Amino acid sequence: MNDSSSIIQNRLREITVNLERAHLLQCDESWKSGGSVPPYDSIGLILEGEGTMRINDMEIHPSKGQLYLLPAKTTQAFFTDPDMPYRKYYCHFELTCQDCGLFEFIRLPLCVDAKDFDRAVTLFGKMIHACNSNDIASSITAKQSVFDLLVYYMECCPQGSISLIESKSDTPLNNAITFAEQHLDQSVTVQKMAEIAGYHPSHFAKLFQQRLGITPVQFIIRKKTERAIELLTGTNLPVSSIAQSLGFASQFYFSSFFKKQTGMNPSEYRSVYLRAYK
Repeated sequence: MNDSSSIIQNRLREITVNLERAHLLQCDESWKSGGSVPPYDSIGLILEGEGTMRINDMEIHPSKGQLYLLPAKTTQAFFTDPDMPYRKYYCHFELTCQDCGLFEFIRLPLCVDAKDFDRAVTLFGKMIHACNSNDIASSITAKQSVFDLLVYYMECCPQGSISLIESKSDTPLNNAITFAEQHLDQSVTVQKMAEIAGYHPSHFAKLFQQRLGITPVQFIIRKKTERAIELLTGTNLPVSSIAQSLGFASQFYFSSFFKKQTGMNPSEYRSVYLRAYK
């Protein structure tokens, strides 16, 4: 995994969602805007028709069988062809990561082909049903439907088309991330990561959390845990060797660390995994 992917993956773990509305819409000539700036994100599925959408300086022409994305806080203009008006599903939602909009730091194509059109229709149908339902779990179902649609949209994006919208701090942060990932066999400190990035530790910690959504310490813990799981489930290395390879002074300290993160000690985890996947 490259550094940008690591940042994206860690930020995606922290997202919160709120579904505003979802509908099936038959557009007419009144469906148009000269340049609004909506506070919410939108994803739509074109069932039929033609039209134009402008997002900031980019113009797209979604057509039948395509999905489109309109990120929040962008200048949007749109209209449909009066002779071939749009008929489409759409939803408005909010996706945030610690008060930052998801699409403020992740760039996705604004228009993609729906790889499985029937699945896309089903996803919107479930979303609309959740919006209109009054049962106790409907609000949870509505939130889950947004995640399902976002995952489907990302699956439809061409390989390599999802990228990090980089800031000036990303290169130093990436250097620190690479250092931490390449030195999991050592006791990596926040101070050392800050030194690699060229920042004062307190400033580095603040930037790191803003960009990845977790603290440097949480990142190190997560990476050591992930690596430990890989070694426990993918190799026959003794637990003592795994502990040493991850920079722990003893198997006891490693076992205590691992149990705190997973609820099981390393041997128990390996045993459960082997039973489940025999």
